[in-house]
Amino acid sequence: MLLRKRMSLVGLTIAVAAAAGAPALAADTGLYVGATAGQSLYHQDRDEADTAVVDAFNGSRLTVVSGSSSIDKTDLAFGGVVGYRFIPGFAVEAGYLDLGKLDYKFSGSVSGSFPKGTNPYGASANFTAKAKGPTLAALGILPLSPAWDVYGRFGLFFSKTTLTVDLVVSGLPGSASDSANSVDPLVGIGTAWHVGTHVALRAEYTRFANVGDKDKTGETNVDLINLGVTYSFQ
Repeated sequence: MLLRKRMSLVGLTIAVAAAAGAPALAADTGLYVGATAGQSLYHQDRDEADTAVVDAFNGSRLTVVSGSSSIDKTDLAFGGVVGYRFIPGFAVEAGYLDLGKLDYKFSGSVSGSFPKGTNPYGASANFTAKAKGPTLAALGILPLSPAWDVYGRFGLFFSKTTLTVDLVVSGLPGSASDSANSVDPLVGIGTAWHVGTHVALRAEYTRFANVGDKDKTGETNVDLINLGVTYSFQ
C-alpha cells in the first residue's frame, strides 16, 4: 500500500512537471479577428500600357513622336479579417482588403491638329488603377505542432476597380475615370505561429486572378505578400 501511494505521488509529480514545461496550446476552434499589411504586385505589362496611351492620343487625332514611360506595379496593401475555425483543420474568413494601386507615367511629344502651341506639342499621360473590396475564403489547415500551422486559402474577391487617366497636351489637361465591380477568384498559402493561446502571427502569399472588368477597366492578376496578426476569443 505504501509503495503504491509513493508511486502515485511520483507519477503526479512527473505529470505536473511535463505540463509546466509544455508549450501553450493554441485555440483549436472558435471566433477570431485579425489585421494584415503587405505589398501588392499588379501584373500589368508596360508595353501594353504604352499601347493604350498611344491609342488614347490617336483618338484625339494626335500621333506620339517621342517619349519615355515608367510603371510602378507595387504598393502598400492592408486589410482586416473576421474568421471562425470550426475544427482544427478548417476555417472560414470574411474580410476587407485594399490592394493599393498601379501607377503609370508617360512624358514626350505628339504631333497633329491642335489649336495651341508649336507642333510637335509637349504631352504627358498618367493612369492609376486601384482595387479594393470584401473577401470570402475557406482555409484548409494542417497543424504541424501546437505552435505552428500551415494552410491553403481558396475564395472570392468582390472587387471594385477604379481606373483614372490624365492626359496633358501643350499645357491643356484632360481626364477620365471609370470603375467596375467584379467577382475574382483568389488562392493562397500561409503559415501561422501561435505565440500564445489567443495570439497568432501570420505570413501569407495570395494570387487574385483577373481583377477588374475586361471592357471598362481591363483585367490583371495581382499578387499579395503580407504579414498579419490574429486574436482568438476562445
